[in-house]
Amino acid sequence: MIRINDLKSNKKYITLWYFVCMLFFSCSSSSDEVMVPGLHKGAKTPLMQSVADYMDKIQVVEKDSSYQLTEGLTITEVNFRYLTRPTRIFVAEIDLDKNLSVVTCTPNNENIQDQPQVMPEQMIWAEKAGKDICVGVNGDFAGKYTDKNKLFTMNIFVKDGQILKETYYPGYEGLFVVLKNGESKIIHPKDFEGIKDDVLEAMGGYHSLVRDGEENKEMPVDDITMQFGPRTFVGLSKDNKKCFLFVIDGRQEGYSSGMRLEDVATLCKGAGCYNAINLDGGGSSTFVIKDKTGSFNVLNKPSDGQLRPVINGLVVIKK
Repeated sequence: MIRINDLKSNKKYITLWYFVCMLFFSCSSSSDEVMVPGLHKGAKTPLMQSVADYMDKIQVVEKDSSYQLTEGLTITEVNFRYLTRPTRIFVAEIDLDKNLSVVTCTPNNENIQDQPQVMPEQMIWAEKAGKDICVGVNGDFAGKYTDKNKLFTMNIFVKDGQILKETYYPGYEGLFVVLKNGESKIIHPKDFEGIKDDVLEAMGGYHSLVRDGEENKEMPVDDITMQFGPRTFVGLSKDNKKCFLFVIDGRQEGYSSGMRLEDVATLCKGAGCYNAINLDGGGSSTFVIKDKTGSFNVLNKPSDGQLRPVINGLVVIKK
């Protein structure tokens, strides 16, 4: 046994005692222990390491994991602290060179704009129509006609080469398109007219998050952008060969607060998006995967406490 009096007279033992104490405290745990982040703030997955290194307001990545759903499609799930708030995010990274594509879906797989439907049901109908679906997220914001019986998308919408809506409301800044040659792009809706004959799929978003590699620093100040809430958004890499589908849970104290749009723009940039747009969020935010049994499972926790019917969605399919 080492006596304290001996330690005081011997620097070697003092050093040993110090490291023994540090080892003891680092191995101890309690419910109120503060986690101290290490390299990449604790992130283990390549995607979250990049995000954590880029975002200075992430305090710690508490848990992150990735798995390959199919070749070229990686799912990442993360719990982290942002501005001291708990945050939960789901990301699908799609390698568009690996026989995968991101296309639109609708209620009952119909090429009309009418009533909404929850995302798992939209995906089931798309499969019945012959699409081999892997992942799905909710899509555009919806508006109501004056009789309130039918819905319409706020932005341009194209499905299976059919233009279902070719107008957009002022302030809507982004459009995810898939061309008939297979290339995916994010453009401004004003540029749709010049390429519409070449468009196979088009999903409208509201705010631009990242444009040509630059974060949007001119977000409007309103309830949509400034509140911490659930978010859904889509991005593309600079070469348009990788697509990202993101869903952040929110409005659930102790589980996930969500993020502001300015935070989301920074996250997109850190993840590797060269262009990215904001889709419908709030209770509409839904992240669904098809498991090995062929069932469609909702991974996130929608803030309504149940699935909200939505007007359309984006799904990852095998070609």
